Amino acid sequence: MNRPRRPGQAPPRRRPSGPPHPGAGGGPAGGPRRRSPLDNLPPNVEPKFKVLGTGIDRQMLLSSAQPMELAVIQLATREIEDAYQKFNGRFDEFWRQNAKLLDQVRKLDEVLAMIQQRRTGS
Repeated sequence: MNRPRRPGQAPPRRRPSGPPHPGAGGGPAGGPRRRSPLDNLPPNVEPKFKVLGTGIDRQMLLSSAQPMELAVIQLATREIEDAYQKFNGRFDEFWRQNAKLLDQVRKLDEVLAMIQQRRTGS
């Protein structure tokens, strides 16, 4: 009979105080970095890639690229990313089923190698 009334709305949930967890957000945009087929290249391709697959930061190299190099890099990357968006399989099977895109990856690797060589001054 003398029960207390329930509140009309639930109080908002509180966020935990303190620094964010180490696993929350990893990229400069704040969210987790999207997997790219350029990050997981096939290891058994000959000749070996000069820049791609070696751990060199592509974004750092892009800051030194000339406009024509940027256009080539964007075109090759976009073709590969578009094919990956349409791909409905396991991540590690992408290169096996899209071997024709390795030519684009080779072109991209050559341009990135030229940029890296220019940056180091060799």
